[in-house]
Amino acid sequence: MADIVRRGVTLAQALQEAAAIAPITRQMIYTYELWHPTLSAPLYFANDNADLEASIEVTAERNPGTLVTFLSCPLAVARPEEGDQPESPKLSMSRPDLAGLLRPLLAAARGSTVPWVLIERLYASDDLTAPAMLPPLQVELTNVDMVGSALQIEAQFDDDGTLAVPAITFRRNEYPGLGR
Repeated sequence: MADIVRRGVTLAQALQEAAAIAPITRQMIYTYELWHPTLSAPLYFANDNADLEASIEVTAERNPGTLVTFLSCPLAVARPEEGDQPESPKLSMSRPDLAGLLRPLLAAARGSTVPWVLIERLYASDDLTAPAMLPPLQVELTNVDMVGSALQIEAQFDDDGTLAVPAITFRRNEYPGLGR
């Protein structure tokens, strides 16, 4: 896997350097917003053992600049890899006991063509007035797997670059004029 290098430093290296020079009492907390138009309000949760009250960035689509409570929800998260491959990087998360909570929400959205959106925000524990890294990572759910009470979610970037343009594939047998 090749790292994406911007100005000589990968994102992983930059985060490691920031952690090395940060005060010892600072904790970086990953939070998530799960949204679909069928929901009455977004679901906010933190990958931490305690609830977190933090302000959403002022440029957010929903609840800009407001203080929200991210519910404690420790997850197993596999971050997207840095690389130069043509596939869109995937974010995976799982928890053994969330399927019962999400099942009715997914059922309510069944048949909708609007994708579910997952927004990842990173907060520094000593400054909860806005995310520590902007813009937040925004991906779309591509796979939800529920087995018993276990939940596995995969999400990736909306990759409009892989769409065929035009959306119609022209074939000679369907369009005889192309053969001339």
